[in-house]
Amino acid sequence: MNLGILGSGMIVQDFLQTIDKLKISYKVILGTERSKEHVENLAAQYNFQKVYYDYDELLKDENLDTIYVALPNHLHYSFAKKALLANKNVIIEKPCVTTYDEFQDLKQIATERKKIMFEAVTLHYLPAYLKIRADLPKLGDIKIVSMNYSQYSSRYNKFKAGEILPAFDPQKSRRRVNGY
Repeated sequence: MNLGILGSGMIVQDFLQTIDKLKISYKVILGTERSKEHVENLAAQYNFQKVYYDYDELLKDENLDTIYVALPNHLHYSFAKKALLANKNVIIEKPCVTTYDEFQDLKQIATERKKIMFEAVTLHYLPAYLKIRADLPKLGDIKIVSMNYSQYSSRYNKFKAGEILPAFDPQKSRRRVNGY
């Protein structure tokens, strides 16, 4: 895989700690002027081939086949859509998008262009999930299983204190499907 990583926040830093376990031949990262020093440090530490500060330029990189969208939630749709329209496969952090219509739009583009699009969910590899999965057959012939997994957000204390960060701001996700 030849990967373009969008973002440099906490989730990207967690991902980069295991990136050497993946078969990635070529990797680049997108940063902003505000995050320039941080992105340059990540690029040096994890041997990125290139750092971009312009998304359109990154999408023109013919070496890339996959884009990992690890930006704030309200940006997932627009950046994933642009990647699909540039004929790139897309991995999107959770939540994949913020509305059903956004998902349907991305799904249609991915299908038409024969591109892979999926949400980066690691739940299926957590020890608790693996144990439940292994033990379910012991219960007999199961017809349906409904489960909920919740995790305390590192941003929740600020939310409770009245500071609304982008992850919890419903106004950030209000847009038309045809717009970016």
